[in-house]
Amino acid sequence: MLNFLKKVHREVINKWGFINNFYFSNLKKLVHKKIIFKGNSIQFRQKTYFTGKGLSEIGFNCHFGYKLGGFFRGGSIEIQPRYANAKIKIGNNVLTNNNIFLCAANYIEIGNNTLIGQNVTMIDHEAHDINPLKRKQLGEIGEIIIGNNVWIGNNVTILKNSKIGDNTIIATGAVVSGKFDANLIIGGIPAKIIKEINV
Repeated sequence: MLNFLKKVHREVINKWGFINNFYFSNLKKLVHKKIIFKGNSIQFRQKTYFTGKGLSEIGFNCHFGYKLGGFFRGGSIEIQPRYANAKIKIGNNVLTNNNIFLCAANYIEIGNNTLIGQNVTMIDHEAHDINPLKRKQLGEIGEIIIGNNVWIGNNVTILKNSKIGDNTIIATGAVVSGKFDANLIIGGIPAKIIKEINV
């Protein structure tokens, strides 16, 4: 069975022209992974793991990882729709740097033409409940919506119920929680509007 799965794994990579950095968390569970590739020009330049039980959807011409981007060796990208009903949707022409972590208990959407810097984390839920008596239980679940043509800088964390408008820039090191309109530069902890972008 394992040899069969390895053969399927190679055929998937060859069919879509992937670079050999496409990984499942457990090759034996390959047939159970729910992944939709919308195009045939997707490249995984850094090791990329698909974990979780939900659905991942990736548009055409997406590139994950960058050899010259820093912290390339020894790192990885992880796309994790954690639960069966969770979904991560990545649009077309999305480019990422290295060491990205996307974790959805519900829904994360990244719009077309978005640029994502290194060490970016998106989590659409609270991993633990804020009630001390329920601390080991899952906390509040929301969603994350990233618009089109957004530029996300390095070391950014985007939390549940965040919505980022088209063309907005998120400055390095920001922690984003909340809704921001299009054509803004935002930054800080927590992220606030720095200035508007004139278009």
